[in-house]
Amino acid sequence: MRRCTRHGPDAWVPVAVAAILALAGGCAEGAAAGEAGPEGGTDAEGRHDADAGTDAGGDPGPDPGLDAEAGDPGIDLPPFDGADGEEDGGGEADADAGPWCGDFCDPFSIVLLPDTQYYTSKQSWGPDNTYRKQMQWILDHRTSHNIRFVVHLGDITNNNTVDQWEIADRAHRMLDDAGVPYSVVPGNHDYLSPFSRSGTRFNDYFGPTRFAGRPWYGGHYGGGNESNYALFEVGPMRFLVLNLEYGPRKDPLCWAEEVIAAHPDRQVIVVSHCVLTHGGAYDHNCPNVDYLVPGGHGETIWDELVARHSNVFLVLCGHVGDSELVPRAGNGMNLVHQMLVDYQFEAACTAAAPASCTAHCQDGTYTGNGWMRELVFHPLEGRIEARTFTVEDGNAAVFPGGRPWFFCSPADPVGPEGHRWYPSDPSDTVHQFSFDHDLRPPATDVRTDLGLRAFTDRTVNAVGTGDQFAPRIAGRAGGDFVVVWEDDSSPADGAGNYDLMARGFAAGGCQRFAQIEVNPTTAGQQRAPAAGMAADGSFVVAWEDDNDGNGVYQVYARGFRDDGRERFAVRTVNSVAAGQQRHPAVAVAPDGRFVVAWEDDQDNDGDLQVWMRGFEADGSERFADRSAHDDDAGNRRRPALAALPDGGFVVVWEDDGDGNGYYQIHARGFGPDGAERFARLTVNSVADGQQDRPAVAADAAGGFVVLWQDDQENDGNYQIYARGFEADGRPRFADLRVNGDAGGQHLAPAVSVADSGAFVAVWQDDSDGNGSYQIRARAFTAAGSERRAEWTANRFADGQQRAPDAFLERSGGPLVVVWEDDMDGNGAYQILAGGLDLSP
Repeated sequence: MRRCTRHGPDAWVPVAVAAILALAGGCAEGAAAGEAGPEGGTDAEGRHDADAGTDAGGDPGPDPGLDAEAGDPGIDLPPFDGADGEEDGGGEADADAGPWCGDFCDPFSIVLLPDTQYYTSKQSWGPDNTYRKQMQWILDHRTSHNIRFVVHLGDITNNNTVDQWEIADRAHRMLDDAGVPYSVVPGNHDYLSPFSRSGTRFNDYFGPTRFAGRPWYGGHYGGGNESNYALFEVGPMRFLVLNLEYGPRKDPLCWAEEVIAAHPDRQVIVVSHCVLTHGGAYDHNCPNVDYLVPGGHGETIWDELVARHSNVFLVLCGHVGDSELVPRAGNGMNLVHQMLVDYQFEAACTAAAPASCTAHCQDGTYTGNGWMRELVFHPLEGRIEARTFTVEDGNAAVFPGGRPWFFCSPADPVGPEGHRWYPSDPSDTVHQFSFDHDLRPPATDVRTDLGLRAFTDRTVNAVGTGDQFAPRIAGRAGGDFVVVWEDDSSPADGAGNYDLMARGFAAGGCQRFAQIEVNPTTAGQQRAPAAGMAADGSFVVAWEDDNDGNGVYQVYARGFRDDGRERFAVRTVNSVAAGQQRHPAVAVAPDGRFVVAWEDDQDNDGDLQVWMRGFEADGSERFADRSAHDDDAGNRRRPALAALPDGGFVVVWEDDGDGNGYYQIHARGFGPDGAERFARLTVNSVADGQQDRPAVAADAAGGFVVLWQDDQENDGNYQIYARGFEADGRPRFADLRVNGDAGGQHLAPAVSVADSGAFVAVWQDDSDGNGSYQIRARAFTAAGSERRAEWTANRFADGQQRAPDAFLERSGGPLVVVWEDDMDGNGAYQILAGGLDLSP
């Protein structure tokens, strides 16, 4: 009996896996080809972290023979045989030294508990409670089946109510009292409705304190236990069970990577409630779009965690009523078996025969009928056996004549996507199967990300209260980046008074340094941040500041090292303090020298000019304040800057030098000392209407691209335009409209350019005119031809997404987009970021 995967139109086995499977025992036959914390103590963030130094599961004692016994499933399963034969997949034993597994070569098992939500919501506690029966079966068979660990797959409760959690608590207390190692993970039903990350009673009953002191408990992420890990050993076989919250956010995924890295000699089992769906495809609906929270879906868990680590061999999930097994090769060509098991929609049927049970799937009485799964590990054979059974076997109140049967398939056997449910016969190989896995201790974990830096939408701000606006991003070669934003989360200075925050990230979206406050003086207002990063990861933030609350703004700047520590103290950028100085821009050269530009009304006449000043990397002056345009006629607003490799820069701005109320986009190039490199030029070719809100970025040769929002038809509807230039200001490509759909509004453009000159444009888009904005993006070559067609950068389209910025890594591959987001429509904005790989 050997089964590697369920095959259907939505299931696949990568081509590269076929060879692996063939070597492992030919399990690829018939498969469809497809697409290819340190241990001990408590860390600085207060996360408990410990490795059990002994067999956490405890010695189950002498084996009584492991024969089938009273209480074993009545399904046609082979007996639980405790004596493995000669080595098959585990390698040959040394005749003198004995088998590699020593005294631990007998089969052992872990037990899987899929969604128990209806045993807590539709049944009361007592001898007939199915949850209780499942726990009792584990206790009764702990010795005879050599059970070493129990894994709950989530959806412990159905409605997150106290009475339901009380039942779950009593059920697991049975394992606690017997010292049986187990782990739990929340499912979507274990949270409040409407969904809220903080709205769960999970930690009241299964928080870290419940497991403190348990030898198998390893630790947890953050203050709760929604993501946690456990450790158990069977002789030389050492395992890590890594449990991830429902729809895991990026920070728990990053924590999970740290945990795996800290246990390189462990074979890793990853557990999360929602990973696979019908047909073996990844579930892309977790978290559900209606929940309106950022988080990863099934493929996120694969791409951003599982595929990267060579010692991950098993992924377990529930959530979807089905049984699936999908092998897939990780980045290091290690074979990972991904398993879905969940029978929650099965209802009891007292008919005389299964054929009469035609309305017993997802009807009002369904609970799951006690189905669960045991994974039996055969060390000498190098094989893992899945045995699916029910604790209601023999109960005529649940099955016809007490004989177990599945009832969901007759209700809806096949949908358009292929297998929707599963075969009715419990002995079918969809329910009873095995697959090969070498259980010998692995070589140390090897992390391989293939240079991929994509990550699903993540929240940037660490504090979710108040409003967070105006994100700006800066990065360096290799993909590290920093995000700065306006933040109104602090109650210290009152609602509506903004501070500036920054947070650093490594390539791929994991935190490099924790959120810091940019402005040391928090009184008054600090707004409109701008940021630039040097090649060594140090960065500069500039902003407009009214810390004395008199309504008059100055421009400040502060420098930071790559770890977020101060590099130079806050300094005032503008030398003349009279009047208003607002809307700064900053450009940082690879060596750390920087320039700040701002709009300036130092003579208080209401006409704004663009001024700029240059600085050394340590914050000392490089050149004094000077005008970007030399004359002072009319209004010049909203400057933007691009740094050049030699320390020179390009400045662009909105220009109404003739004072007629209509703005054009002007640009001018300068050398490192502030001397003119090319003369002032008009960027937009069509002068009709309004052109405003410019953005600019430069490539390694000094060529640059300018974006702006354009209403040349003067009808109030803006389009996004781009134009490219050589380093000397000569045009590289003509004006082109960036957005494909000309209807509605397209606003707030931003641009990032790779060394080659390839660039990405992002903007907020309401092309359907419904008043709700999304973040749209489009990629181009250096010549202005399309590299990638327009796409929506934000995963969730609900609510508002506005004010984007972008960082395209110098190679032109990894891209990060940031924006302010109110997906739940409550009027409070957070800062989100998402990563994409644009590499060919």
